[in-house]
Amino acid sequence: MRIGTIHWIPVRPRRPRKPFTLTSARLRTALVAVAVILAGLVALSFHVGYLNGRQESQSGMGNQDVLIRGELMQLSNRVEELSRDLGDIATREEQLLVAGAGLNIDLSPLVAEDWEVEPPGEDLFLYIDDMEIELILAERLAQAEMLAYDSLASFFVDTRADLNRLPSIWPVDGFFVSDFGARVDPFTGAVRYHEGIDLACNGGTPVYAPADGVVVFVGWTGGWGLNLVIRHTERISTRYAHLSSASASVGQQVMRGDLVARVGSTGRSVAPHLHYEILIDGVQVDPEDYIIREGPDAAAF
Repeated sequence: MRIGTIHWIPVRPRRPRKPFTLTSARLRTALVAVAVILAGLVALSFHVGYLNGRQESQSGMGNQDVLIRGELMQLSNRVEELSRDLGDIATREEQLLVAGAGLNIDLSPLVAEDWEVEPPGEDLFLYIDDMEIELILAERLAQAEMLAYDSLASFFVDTRADLNRLPSIWPVDGFFVSDFGARVDPFTGAVRYHEGIDLACNGGTPVYAPADGVVVFVGWTGGWGLNLVIRHTERISTRYAHLSSASASVGQQVMRGDLVARVGSTGRSVAPHLHYEILIDGVQVDPEDYIIREGPDAAAF
């Protein structure tokens, strides 16, 4: 179908005019060609944009990979430092356990061997696995050290309790007048074995428990007069004789320094004084062997 005619007029008048007849078919062809060209341009622009974005993405991933490797390197350094510190603690702990408590606990199998931190290779997962193994060893060593510390703490707690039950201070503020062993009996003049020590003081002078324990006897017994017995451990007991009064009763828990009685002159006695005994498995021993005389823990009085 004929739509119209287009006349081309040349700039130079010497050239002849060339008419162009526009038909519907030619118009459709022209429109299709323009559409194809525009589509090609749009596709080309998208492709160029995709290539540029991919290049930028790859560049960003490369930078991110460098950052990740750097972080892994720093983390590995920290793991190595932690392992080294735990190893040092384990060594000192073994010395303390042996010297302080006699506990022979060997932590060396859990101490990681020396290893140098190397930069991450191509396989980052392998590098992470190595660090995880090192962390597992550090965790196991830390757990073992906690158990060792618990054992050491338990030992010292028990030792402190044992020391608190050891009669190591003077039970009264008085004058030493008679020691442990053979002596002349003041009543008969014969040589007799004295099974304690005598401390002279005024009547009514306070008598203090020399260690923690339980009062197991309060009463009158022959020449001891009014006397009191404290059991400190299954093996150790103490006796206080010639008392004027008792301040503690049978079954009472007492601590070192608690008031338990007062000095008197009951029983076989010539003047107010305290007869003091320490018994090991029921046998009297010299109390002076247990009284601390020097240092910051010196006995009272």
